[in-house]
Amino acid sequence: MRKCDFILFMLIIPVAMIFSQNQATWEPSEPDFGETLTITFDPSLSADIVADAEIVKLHWGINELKQGAWLSPPEEIWPENSNLHTDNVAVQSPMIKGEDGKWTVAIVTVDTIRSIHFVFTDGTKWDNNNSSNWNVYFGGLGPPPKEHNHTVTLEITVDMSQAIRSRGFSYGDTLEFRCGYFDTADKIYTIPLERNFLTPYYVGTDTIRTTLQDTLDYSFYAIKNGVPNWEVYFNFDYHDPTNSEAQRRRLRLRKWTQVIVDTVKNQTDSHRAPFFRNMNVLAQDVLVTLECDARPAYYHLSLGGDSLRDVQPSGSGGVHITDPEEILTLGMAVNGPITGSWSNDASADWGPHLMDLDNKCMYDDGTHGDKTAGDTIFTKQFQFYKDSADVVGQEFKFGIGGGDNESGFGNNHVANIDDFESAYTIEAQFGSIYPTFYSEWDYNNRKMITSVAFEHGSPYTHVLSQNYPNPFNPSTTMKFTLPKSENVTLRIFNTRGEMIATLIDHRMPAGSHTATWQGVSDQGRQVSTGMYLCRFQAGDFTKTMKMMMMK
Repeated sequence: MRKCDFILFMLIIPVAMIFSQNQATWEPSEPDFGETLTITFDPSLSADIVADAEIVKLHWGINELKQGAWLSPPEEIWPENSNLHTDNVAVQSPMIKGEDGKWTVAIVTVDTIRSIHFVFTDGTKWDNNNSSNWNVYFGGLGPPPKEHNHTVTLEITVDMSQAIRSRGFSYGDTLEFRCGYFDTADKIYTIPLERNFLTPYYVGTDTIRTTLQDTLDYSFYAIKNGVPNWEVYFNFDYHDPTNSEAQRRRLRLRKWTQVIVDTVKNQTDSHRAPFFRNMNVLAQDVLVTLECDARPAYYHLSLGGDSLRDVQPSGSGGVHITDPEEILTLGMAVNGPITGSWSNDASADWGPHLMDLDNKCMYDDGTHGDKTAGDTIFTKQFQFYKDSADVVGQEFKFGIGGGDNESGFGNNHVANIDDFESAYTIEAQFGSIYPTFYSEWDYNNRKMITSVAFEHGSPYTHVLSQNYPNPFNPSTTMKFTLPKSENVTLRIFNTRGEMIATLIDHRMPAGSHTATWQGVSDQGRQVSTGMYLCRFQAGDFTKTMKMMMMK
C-alpha cells in the first residue's frame, strides 16, 4: 500500500504579556529602557521541549507593530552566535544550560527597544506559550488594547475523509473548531463540530465577537481519548513579518454571517481538508520504504529559481545548492525521528557527514529498496517494531548533500504509516513543506507546472499588458509574463498614492499569468468611479499603468 506525504510546518507559535508564566522567566521583571534583559527557560515545566534537549534557542524579535508582527533586532545587540531566521525578521540566539538544567541568555538592549517578543525551540519542537509569544515591555509600556465590536455568526463545514483515510481521525473522535488566535477575536472560541448524517463532513455554527473586514485565525482540533491533537497545517499565503501565525488558518471576515468551507482535496490550497498526525504505537512490525522525489528541486534550479540555502550550516560553511546537477552528485540525506533522532554521534545535526551515516543516507542506485537507478527519486528503508516506541505518525526532513537546505529551520514533513500492512511506502516530494518556493512544481499532480522544457530555458520576458476591459465596471483583468520564478506583487493605488488593494503578493513560476480585480478594496468596499494605478513588480522589474473605473 502506498501514500503521498502530508505537510508539517513546525514553525514558531507565538502572544502573552506577563513577567513569568511557567517555563519562562526574565530579570528584571519590569525592565527600563536600555537595561540588559536575562531570559530563563525551564524545560522541566515545558510540555514541548524535553529536559535533556541538546540545544535550546531563543527565537525573538522586537517592537511588534501588531499582534505577531515583530521587527528585527539590530545586529549589535544580538547575543553571541546568533543568526537571522529564514523569515529575515526574527533572530535565533543559543541559550546556555546551567547546572540546574535551566537555559539562559542575556540581551543587552538599547533605548529604542520598546518590547521583546519570544518563543523557544530545540531545532525541532517549539515551546509556544500555548500558541502565544512571551512579551516583555520596557519602561512600563504595555500592548495597545484591541477592541472587537462586531458579532459575527460562523457556519463551518469541513471534510474529514482525508484525515480518516490517513488514520489521523476516527468517527468516534471529537472534532472542534477553535478561533480567535493572535487577538483576532475577543477570546479563543471553541465550537464543537458534529458529523453531518452518515457523510464524512462535519458542521457547526456559533457567534463570536470579532472585527468585520479584519482577519480571523483558526484551527481544527481532533480530541482522541481526551487528548487534543492540533491539525498539521501551514498557510502558504501568509506574508506578515513573523511567520509563527502561519500555522493557523486565516480568512477575512466580510459578512455578518461568515461561511467557512474547508473541503479542498489538495496539499496547497488554503481551504484544504485537515490532516492530523497519529501518535499511536504501531499495531504490527512494518518495513517502511521512504521515497524522496527530488525533481521539484531539480526543475526549480534549472529554471533559474533561487539557490537552496543551508539554514543550519556546520563548520564546513553549509551545503548551499545552486546547480541542479549537484542533486545528482551530492546525493540526498534524510533526518529526523524517522531515522531514530535528529542528532548523530559523528558531528552536527546537519552536514556532509550525514551522507556517510547508514541511517541517514538515501539511495538512487537501484539498491536499498530504490526501484530505478538515476531517476532522482531517492530511497531509504526503515524497519519499525510494534514492541518499541515507534509510532504511526513519522516526522522527517530531506537535505541535499546532508545540508538543511529543503526549507526553513524547523519545517518538517510528517506522514502516517498504514500499519495494517507489513510493508508500506511513503511517497514524499522534496519541498512539499514549502511549495510556494518550489513554484515550478505541481505537488498535487507530481509534475512540472511550466510547459517549457528546462533544457531550453525560458522564452518569456517581463511583460504587463494593459488591463481589459478599460474603462471597466466592475471587474477588469491584467495579463503578465515572467521569465523565471520570482516574487511578484500586483497592487492597486488611487491617484493620491494610497494603496487600495493587493491582488498578488507571493512567488510565482515562469510563464503567462492573469489577475482579475473586482473593483473592491482590501476592506471589502466597492471603489468609486475614477482613475486607478496598477503597479506590477517582479524581482527588479517594475511597471505602472493607468485604469479607469466607470460606473
